[in-house]
Amino acid sequence: MKKYFIFLLIFISFSLMAGEMTIEKILAGFEQSTYIPNLTTSLSVKLISANGDVREIKADAYQKKIDESLVSRLFVFDYPPSVRNTGLLINSFLDGGENVMWIYLPAVKRIKRIALSTSGGGYFMGSDFSYSDFISKSGDDYTHEYIGEENLNGTACYVVKEYGTTLKKRQDTKVSYMTDYFRKDDFVMFGRDYYDLAGELVKEYRVKEVLVLGQYVYPTIIEMKNVQNGHTSIIEMTKANTDVIPDRYFTTRFLQNR
Repeated sequence: MKKYFIFLLIFISFSLMAGEMTIEKILAGFEQSTYIPNLTTSLSVKLISANGDVREIKADAYQKKIDESLVSRLFVFDYPPSVRNTGLLINSFLDGGENVMWIYLPAVKRIKRIALSTSGGGYFMGSDFSYSDFISKSGDDYTHEYIGEENLNGTACYVVKEYGTTLKKRQDTKVSYMTDYFRKDDFVMFGRDYYDLAGELVKEYRVKEVLVLGQYVYPTIIEMKNVQNGHTSIIEMTKANTDVIPDRYFTTRFLQNR
């Protein structure tokens, strides 16, 4: 009986350790598979209303991991003509620094600086994607809890609950928490459910296609559906490559004078 009790303690301890390691492994695997050092794509965003009307936005998109603490993203819009040459530069910090966006407005030839932490999240060019969805999150800003395993649309996933560590963070993003679904085979975030401040499901993020770029796996078609108003946005990325992008692309000078 004594040997059985000792074995039981060892088994329980091992199970707890395995549970603690799971969340770390998931997040590390996600970072290793999707944080591509350099990525250039052609971006299309389809905005689909509840009654089926469709609008489309097109842009060239650039993403670069400048260093271990900074990831920058640049969007230069080409379509529709009303937004042609509009530029967005987003700098997101993994060390807890202030995430900032600059927008270049060609009509007035001016750059406007926006502190994303105080902008309420904002929505990317009128889509269902918020600017927060394009920010690499600092570990200090969000708490993650491993929930278990679940099949999402027939795909085996690890399930993680994610929420802002402070009430202010949750109020700024207007999201009380998110349920993330990471594919078990490659740690790609295959889905995410967003819950508003009242705890009601508001949006569903679903990956429809991915592209393998060497050691990286990157989502190329993503659907975001607002389940409360029926609006849907679909991002599609084509012509992706991992050629080195000059650092100067991610400066306000380039944004204005490109």
